[in-house]
Amino acid sequence: MKLNRVLPLLAAAVLSMGAARAPAADPDGVDYRLSPVFEGGELTALQVTLRFRADADGQTVLQLPNEWASEKALYRYVRDLRISGATGYELAVDGGKPDFSKRLLTSAARAPITVSYRVVTGFDADPEPGPGNPFKPIIRPQWFFVYGEALFAAPADRDSAHASFHWSGAPRGFGFASDLEHLARLRPGSVGDVIESIVIGGKDLRIYSRQVGGAPLRVAILGQYRFTDQDFAAMAERVLGAENSFWGGHIDPFLIAMAPLKAKENNQSLGGTGRSDAFALTASTDAELQQFRFLLAHEYFHTWDPRQLGGMYDGAREPAAYWFSEGFTDFYTRRLMLRAGVFSLEDFAGEWNDMLKAYDASTARNHTNEQIVTDFWTDYPTQKLPYQRGAMLAAIWNARLLQATGGRVSLDDVMHRMRDLTAADRDAGRERVVTADLFPRIYAEMGGPDLRPDIDRYIVRGETILLPADLWGDCARVETVTRAAFARGWDAEATTAAGNVVTGLKDDSPAYRAGIRNGMKIVKREFGEPGDSTVEYGLRIKAPDGTETVYRFMPVGTGPDETVQKVVVAPGLDAAKRAACARTVGGG
Repeated sequence: MKLNRVLPLLAAAVLSMGAARAPAADPDGVDYRLSPVFEGGELTALQVTLRFRADADGQTVLQLPNEWASEKALYRYVRDLRISGATGYELAVDGGKPDFSKRLLTSAARAPITVSYRVVTGFDADPEPGPGNPFKPIIRPQWFFVYGEALFAAPADRDSAHASFHWSGAPRGFGFASDLEHLARLRPGSVGDVIESIVIGGKDLRIYSRQVGGAPLRVAILGQYRFTDQDFAAMAERVLGAENSFWGGHIDPFLIAMAPLKAKENNQSLGGTGRSDAFALTASTDAELQQFRFLLAHEYFHTWDPRQLGGMYDGAREPAAYWFSEGFTDFYTRRLMLRAGVFSLEDFAGEWNDMLKAYDASTARNHTNEQIVTDFWTDYPTQKLPYQRGAMLAAIWNARLLQATGGRVSLDDVMHRMRDLTAADRDAGRERVVTADLFPRIYAEMGGPDLRPDIDRYIVRGETILLPADLWGDCARVETVTRAAFARGWDAEATTAAGNVVTGLKDDSPAYRAGIRNGMKIVKREFGEPGDSTVEYGLRIKAPDGTETVYRFMPVGTGPDETVQKVVVAPGLDAAKRAACARTVGGG
């Protein structure tokens, strides 16, 4: 990637003409160094140094941290950028506009270049639960947790080039863990691996090592929770073992890194992001251990889906394939945890019902796939939609495939076939096929019906999906009911943003008729189910004088009736039948 040189850079970096060391092996390789920066005994930044050789024409574009997930302009957290080995550099211009995330370096051909800078925190206090994961750099006085996308720069167009990594400079007792340590000890790595990484460290960092089917697992934990580290590590070992068994292999080695979010009343939060050989978790310190089962299973499944099953659409188009990468991952999370005994039948039904409740109440339920691409990172209901759609369609398509093949072939076989074809393409140097495009072709080749009409109807155009009543046979029924629209009466997002002070209350709402008014402080929901108009709602409200009153109302709105679905486990199952159902529903 070459960019026009137009604007001189005035003050963002210091240019030095000193010589730099370049990586010895790959001429396009990059050597990364990371160190903590302390002032007055407190961590204030992370120091990054990278060494590489310039491009052959002496014009090298340096890409700083920029966009990652919902975050933009991550270069805002870069300080004291210094470049040595170049004769000059300028702010890059792309399409006639300055691009503050890029620098264009001028040097002799293949000159050794050294780039150094500090990354400072994106949070002024310990991060709290909020919408989405905290993707900005978290650098607190005694610990840090940062995604590679928010930390590391790289010369452009070198994702596949060799990379090395070194951590140094930490005082005694200050721990560190990263999947980048694998590059130093256990396997070769690329610049892309460095960008897609996680680093965690601190005085309170605890690291636990396990063997899961012969593969090393490390669990690195910051913060104090309601469960023990050992119980969390044991759960992780069980979840990973179940998924390794499904795939008939493992990712060797693997890291789980977990950092704390400040506890906030009535707002427990868990979030996870998969890396190529790790996953990163953030959790409020009041989270319960059982809440991690789904998240652990979901994130570990991403080690294969979509990574080992094909590619993704490029750039901003990536969310167009999330119905497969996220939705199928949710389907298999429930399926495999039931198969492994981590979930009971009731747990399995409960996870489905939580999703169905959110889908039924979603303001984005009938968004097109193009709307998902446009709004995925800015609208929460839209963000959840591909998870919901993909999981529901995976369950339906699995049942259809079993029926079409007389029970000989299931969705499991399609997933395994996709893995094998992708591995063959990789070994032969062929370009990967996007998972969402590969799947319907392999599904049909293995005996399933043509999925193109379903994909057009439910994914492209966004029609409502309904699960068949007998989807799970005699083990569980899918009940479909029609009920009045649900309405609290106030603007839920604005109320949360205002610190649970009622905001945007409509004067024709049931809450208003019950006596609730804008400006009142919601202490907690005493009873009621969000999204369910058939269950009485009860809110504890605090008055300005400090007294508290519980207001009760039926949350029935004036909109059209809603069609909702619920999974109900068959009653009266004995132990043998329950075990048989776990095998049948779990696909074991």
